[in-house]
Amino acid sequence: MQGLFLCLEILSSTTGNKKLFYINLSNLPFSFDIREVVANSIGKKMLHFARQGEFKKHPVVMVIDEAHQFLNKTVSNDFESFKLEAFDYIAKEGRKYGLFLCITTQRPRDIPSGTLSQVGTFIVHRLINQKDKEIILNALPTSNKDIINYLSELGQGEVIISSTDIKIPLLLKVNEPIISPDSVTPVFTEYVKENQHIELENDERLLKI
Repeated sequence: MQGLFLCLEILSSTTGNKKLFYINLSNLPFSFDIREVVANSIGKKMLHFARQGEFKKHPVVMVIDEAHQFLNKTVSNDFESFKLEAFDYIAKEGRKYGLFLCITTQRPRDIPSGTLSQVGTFIVHRLINQKDKEIILNALPTSNKDIINYLSELGQGEVIISSTDIKIPLLLKVNEPIISPDSVTPVFTEYVKENQHIELENDERLLKI
């Protein structure tokens, strides 16, 4: 962690407009809440730099992918419990220090309502879960029930954008990325067809025997 904090300190004190610092926590185990604790420690360190005025001239945007894994979490030991609230504090007060937060999640219901209330712009993809849709309805700067009901009908790459700077929500089609992510859902019917073919071959061999 000390090496990571040193990198964050160098990042916060280096001037320049084009910097990207990527932290991959996928190799950390889920046991003992290690991922959550490490992510929260990073958030606390960044908020500390922000409060010292490190980002006033050169604002920083923190992007948290799969944010439901790190926000609204509590860890405990044999004696007491601790809420991991670093990113909640960043959402509430980071802007005045030049520290901004961008979160992505497939489970809006797992994001604290206090954090969602600080979000000014939403880019919403297809949602099916009714509780998720209700939470988005209450969180969007501009929305109505017709738009929320349409969320389950969105196609691949289609999004609804709602922002404090936009009077009415916009329906947009996102261009495909140059480098496609490895996120295609396996086609179950193809798997069944392949297995049926194998089963038929095995049946034929049994008949020959």
